[in-house]
Amino acid sequence: MMQELLNNRYRVLQILGRGGFGETYLAEDTQMPSQRRCVIKQLKPVTTNDQIYQLVKERFQREAAILEELGDGHPQIPRLYAYFTEIGQFYMVQEWIQGQTLNQRLQSQGLLSETEVRTILIHLLPVLEYVHSKGIVHRDIKPDNIMVRQRDGKPVLIDFGAVKETMGTVLNSQGNTTSSIVVGTPGYMPSEQTAGRPLFASDLYSLGLTAIYLLTGKVPQALETDPRTGELLWRRYGDHLNPELADILDRAIQSHPRDRYATAAEMLAALQALSTPEAVQASPTSESTVVAPSTPPLSGLPGG
Repeated sequence: MMQELLNNRYRVLQILGRGGFGETYLAEDTQMPSQRRCVIKQLKPVTTNDQIYQLVKERFQREAAILEELGDGHPQIPRLYAYFTEIGQFYMVQEWIQGQTLNQRLQSQGLLSETEVRTILIHLLPVLEYVHSKGIVHRDIKPDNIMVRQRDGKPVLIDFGAVKETMGTVLNSQGNTTSSIVVGTPGYMPSEQTAGRPLFASDLYSLGLTAIYLLTGKVPQALETDPRTGELLWRRYGDHLNPELADILDRAIQSHPRDRYATAAEMLAALQALSTPEAVQASPTSESTVVAPSTPPLSGLPGG
């Protein structure tokens, strides 16, 4: 573990995750009276070309400004405290969300109930609606990028994809800048996102598959595909579910964007209209919460 202070300020306590773009650390801010804990994401550009490096630096600054606006504008998005560059690498300092990712929660307690999943969706869709209202597509929604916050049980949306795409900036054979990577996670990405054209409905597709995983334990790659239509055949694993909820998830994961919900608000309205007795009714400003995890929570923000 590194002993020196990052940016002469942040003391690294532990590594939270490693990925193709760098590492994620839990750190403490030595210049705050509280020694506030925070998450630091270290990001590495894929090229050492000086011209491209400067372009990446400018884009990183723009993406950091967007993350700052999103985190300041919604309590279920981590706040950005700072960003800096050091020895050719890029760093973002973000709010530490203490809790479990949805994947950790499933691994620790087993499949989530229909009520739990519906409640998570109802509290997360307003966050997506807010993000989309800013013209931003998250691009990497999956069980590892949604955290259930320990203090209030609310789902928090983490690890936006745009900064990763910026790190992948390279020159193509025509001498133009392009991204060498497609941001997203195989299986959770719809075809238009794989082709590099993500839409707001792409996030709803990923969220639908996340809900199916929580309810069935089946990752997208484990689901069969209809050879005629290309649709995912998951309902045999969800025959215990309310058919209306299954219909909502089916619509969210349609292969063509025009067949999905047009907006997060539209999907939210469908969930709120479910006719089950325990249907959760919540608005974007509702103070009701998801049931907090009963097991000791894991902490931090996974690396990407």
